Amino acid sequence: MLRHYVLGLILFIPALVFSQERQKQLDDMRQRIARLQEQIAAQDKSETSTLEILRSLEEQIDLTHRLMRQLQKQEREKRAKIAGAEQVQQRAQSELERLKKLAAQRAVAFYKYGRLQDVEILLTSRSVNQMLVWAKYHQQLSDNDRRILTGIANKREQINQQKTVLAAELQAQQRTLSEKQQEEEALKKRSAQRQALLKKVRKDKSFYQAQLAETQKAIARIKQLISSAEAKAPRREPNRGGAEGAFQNLRKRLPWPVDGRIMMHYGSYRHPVLNTVTNNLGIDISPPGGVGAPVRSVASGRVTALTWQRGYGNLMIISHAEGYYTVYTHLADISVALNDEIAAEQVIGTVGDTGALQSAALHFQLWNREEALNPEEWLRP
Repeated sequence: MLRHYVLGLILFIPALVFSQERQKQLDDMRQRIARLQEQIAAQDKSETSTLEILRSLEEQIDLTHRLMRQLQKQEREKRAKIAGAEQVQQRAQSELERLKKLAAQRAVAFYKYGRLQDVEILLTSRSVNQMLVWAKYHQQLSDNDRRILTGIANKREQINQQKTVLAAELQAQQRTLSEKQQEEEALKKRSAQRQALLKKVRKDKSFYQAQLAETQKAIARIKQLISSAEAKAPRREPNRGGAEGAFQNLRKRLPWPVDGRIMMHYGSYRHPVLNTVTNNLGIDISPPGGVGAPVRSVASGRVTALTWQRGYGNLMIISHAEGYYTVYTHLADISVALNDEIAAEQVIGTVGDTGALQSAALHFQLWNREEALNPEEWLRP
């Protein structure tokens, strides 16, 4: 009994720690969303620039997406746990009915035949040994009856405990569903507010100038994140012509991170509103379905950065072999975590529209250490 208790405790503690850590993450997201709401209200009263309000709102929208994804996951887990508890309860109830039926049969048999049979056996026993065998058998029957009655009591207790667990899980599920519905409504309102702000600033030159400044800061941040990942990477052996070049050999063979058409190509372009020449260090791919289209890693690797960046929204960097990195921005839902090992063509998230002025699009970059490369030269034709 003690061994089973200790084993159960050993298995329970990691699950409890994991549950507490997840709850802490959810609470942290809720607090950040609330702080951003206060910040937006303060910015609106102080007539802060539209860009500042927009970015605070976009960060709040992205956080709400993440919170809703966690709530959906929590709801699925609750449903599975409730289904499991119901099955255990049904099995316990079936076993209880079987034991009750067996006990009733034994009681009837004892009432009808028990005493008469005892007298007959005592009178007809031919030897002391035969009488001793009968006594031992009779004791075994009594022990069996006690086991049946004990089993009935234990099963009833188990069922009562399962009912308590089930009721608690159902209440928790209802709370999760209620919060998810509230967040869905809040998300609709925030998205409508964002669209109204975008409509207001689409022809405002100062807004585009501020956005370009944000893009430059974002590029500097990406370089910093890659440089940090490189500093932590294990020392690489010099090229000997063998296994070296595994990623280099993927030129023109990389799968597309998302299905769609290229809205903006890599390289220099003239800004349509500012009429100035600027540089795009990646490509912008617009999927047919818009927001929610699945985004996949173009190669196996490890997530080395997962952050929120002004102008780009949710930003992910995946480290590949030989110092190559891929960057994915404007993500909505994110389905992987920092330091996760990623397989080629694994879904890592979905396309969002944070930071985008027009339609939803994935901004995708490819780097070799701190040098930006043209992704179109690496993706499949």
